[in-house]
Amino acid sequence: MVSAVQHITGARGSIVLTFILAACTTFWCACVHAELRAALSSDEIDELDSVQLVVRDLGTRQSETPDLSPLDDDFHVLGVNTSSQYRFVNGRAQSWVDYQITLQPKRTGELLIPPFRIGQQQTEAMRLSVRELSEAMRRKVGTLVFYELELSSESVYVQSQLLLTRRLVYADGVQLFGGQLEKPELPGAQVVELGEGKSSVVQRDGRSYGSFEQRYAIFPEQSGILTIPSDSVTASVRVLDGISTSRKTVRVSTDEKRITVKPIPSEYPADKPWLPAIAVTAAQRFEPPLISDFEVGDTVTRTVKIRVIGNSGASLPPLQLGLPEDQFKTYPQPTEISDDTMGDNLVGMRVETQDIVPIVAGALGLPSTEITWWNTDTESLMTTTLNRRALSAVGNAIAATVLTEPAAATIPRADAPQLGGTVKADNSLLNLGRAAIALMILWVLAAIWRRRSPPREDERKLAERASAGTTTIAGSPSAPTLKALQQSVKNAAPLSVRHDMALYLRDILGLSRGPALEAFRRSSETARSALEGLDAACYGDGMFTSEHRAQTLDALKHFSHAQKHAAKTKSPALPSLYAS
Repeated sequence: MVSAVQHITGARGSIVLTFILAACTTFWCACVHAELRAALSSDEIDELDSVQLVVRDLGTRQSETPDLSPLDDDFHVLGVNTSSQYRFVNGRAQSWVDYQITLQPKRTGELLIPPFRIGQQQTEAMRLSVRELSEAMRRKVGTLVFYELELSSESVYVQSQLLLTRRLVYADGVQLFGGQLEKPELPGAQVVELGEGKSSVVQRDGRSYGSFEQRYAIFPEQSGILTIPSDSVTASVRVLDGISTSRKTVRVSTDEKRITVKPIPSEYPADKPWLPAIAVTAAQRFEPPLISDFEVGDTVTRTVKIRVIGNSGASLPPLQLGLPEDQFKTYPQPTEISDDTMGDNLVGMRVETQDIVPIVAGALGLPSTEITWWNTDTESLMTTTLNRRALSAVGNAIAATVLTEPAAATIPRADAPQLGGTVKADNSLLNLGRAAIALMILWVLAAIWRRRSPPREDERKLAERASAGTTTIAGSPSAPTLKALQQSVKNAAPLSVRHDMALYLRDILGLSRGPALEAFRRSSETARSALEGLDAACYGDGMFTSEHRAQTLDALKHFSHAQKHAAKTKSPALPSLYAS
């Protein structure tokens, strides 16, 4: 210390030295004068009264959190208020912190308020005398405020619903401290609050009371004994004692309850998920509805809703909605799980949605599905069934195209030995040439006949549709324009591309979607390759790559141009050679 002071020189050093000495003096004085002083507002109280314990921490302005755990054996701590003071009188500074602790005794008799710590200091022990209430006064207070506790059953199955209702009933003039009870925290059980607490007016013994009700659904997670512990709130009641009126602070407690939790019954199937409930219902919806035929490749959205009363949506097992892979392609969407807590019971919901695409024609069956569950009301095994449905599809089957080279025709060599030791000449090429010449002659004759014949009515209408660019079939979705289809090919998912393409081709060709797609497939090698890539992405494991999209755009461009050119250049009917 001396060496440090020697280094501080001049006027600045004197100021610093003075500050250090003043700080040390202040710290020493604070240590000397720091002490705890405690006092009770009364040394003797009635059983339901409370007492104020005031502790003053001298020599400080910093409050601490007092350790009141030693008081838990004999007292309820109803509240702690803290305040601080600082005074400077005649050049003398004074500071302290006051702790005002409200205590209510848990029993009668001579009670010891044990020492407890605040910061680094400890209070001294004090004694308090608590007088017992008369029986008449106890009954009078008991009629002013009390709890009612109701359970739906004294025993439940594991993971099933137990309903708990707490109802605080109070007379006029009762004041509640600290609000209502919190949601019960039960180890080994899930607790769900049903709705919000509600106030009402009830009648008890011919007298009107205010009431505040709270309802909970409890789901035990293991069999055995479930204990619902007692809980309490603090209230102040106004009591008439003779000719005087006084207020008493009371703690209103619920009763402790013990519930028997039964295991899964032996008659429940071991291979089925355990599902206890009051009721389970199932419904399914199809969009579009299954009232007419669908084209092979159309998308049908199936939505299945399972509703459970008396359990959560998470308790419902996944549904078995698998379909035959040789008849359908399925595309499941994310499952939705929700709970409704606003009714008399917890109601859970599970919604599963999948897109179904028929890939073959015919009457296709959607198998039924069963949900096994345990009825907690009747204590019996139940089954909820999702009925079998049928879907009718028309058109050409969609399957993975397997390109195989035809087996090479076995042509005997000219020098191959034949029966009898002779060699026979091969005339197959000559026969093929003759057949080709005959087909060419027939094709020329047919073309000449077609040019001389008047156009048929259906061809004329087809040309008008192609030149117009759009056609709408009653009751069918409107077809996209070529520009809209090209945008879909560039950006949309494969299923959407195939759907829009089928509508467009059906529109310009005047055919149903299956034959229209087949006509496009046969129009060019590029169209065939593009449509095969699209089908593989929609109904197989392939990918609709950027190359496939480019091929599709190119094939559509040439196909559309060819159809419009054919409609515009078709020759009008020639006049007859002879007047009729």
